[in-house]
Amino acid sequence: MTVTSPWRHAASVAVGTLILFSVGSAYVISAWNNEMKDMLGMTQVEITAVGSCFTFGQFNLIWVGIFYDHFGARYSFLVSATFLATFYWTAAWLTTAPLAPHWMMAATFACIGFSHAFPTLSAIAATEGLYGDAHRGKIMGILAGSYSGGGAAFAYIYHAWFDPHVGDFFTFMGWELSVLCLLGAVFIQSSSHLDKPQSPTVDEETPLELKGKLEHNITLWPLLQTAQFWHLFVVVLVGVGSPLFVMNNLSFLVESNGGDAAHVPTLVQLFSLFNLVGRFAMGAISDAWLPTVPRTHFLTASVVLVGLVQLSFV
Repeated sequence: MTVTSPWRHAASVAVGTLILFSVGSAYVISAWNNEMKDMLGMTQVEITAVGSCFTFGQFNLIWVGIFYDHFGARYSFLVSATFLATFYWTAAWLTTAPLAPHWMMAATFACIGFSHAFPTLSAIAATEGLYGDAHRGKIMGILAGSYSGGGAAFAYIYHAWFDPHVGDFFTFMGWELSVLCLLGAVFIQSSSHLDKPQSPTVDEETPLELKGKLEHNITLWPLLQTAQFWHLFVVVLVGVGSPLFVMNNLSFLVESNGGDAAHVPTLVQLFSLFNLVGRFAMGAISDAWLPTVPRTHFLTASVVLVGLVQLSFV
């Protein structure tokens, strides 16, 4: 019995949302990095290096994108399952080895971050276009919002069941994420595999002014030579990087201001929940205003808002 396309689409989005929800556990770093620092006798520089390597790995997406384009969603999720289990369990072992060089933990978290990048990009790339351009923003809002919601949920999970047993939390994450990625390999299939185009040419009804853009499939090196790419690169670097810097060092910000470290999980949950609402709302709003307001306007406004919020720390 063949699964109909609508059901396949729904299953892909549902599993992709669940995977993004779990990958959002990356936000929980502020809930456990202080415990790791004390447990292993790390300096502030060393524990900061762990967070920085984790973030660097997560956003080193270009290689994941190349792999996805060549091998597709299924193999990307299989690689995700293997990498996430291997490196999370390595990190769990390192928490029991205080004599191990501290740079090994930072290197392991660079690999964990890179492993996070596989399911993140694969789930988004495979599902964001399943329902067409008219609903692309809402699908992206669901996926990105679930990532943020996962941060809130896993902050609670860590605080309720694992605090201060960081190694046990890493073992749990290795199992949980690898199982979900295996589900992704089974259930998620990208739109390019579900709906093959009728013809390799652009449809005759496509407006003439769009045909040149649709026919031009730009490759990596020419893309890097376009101004549009670097404009978007800088915007994402600032708009995403600066909030993540605050998030990764939240526990130390609280500590330096004389706050109670017990409040850190709650702050992580608040950050994640408001991030969830903002992401989904922006997806729906940008869809509704797409005919009159380009998505780039919303992107610019969000970066300006991030800048204003950052000034509140001064």
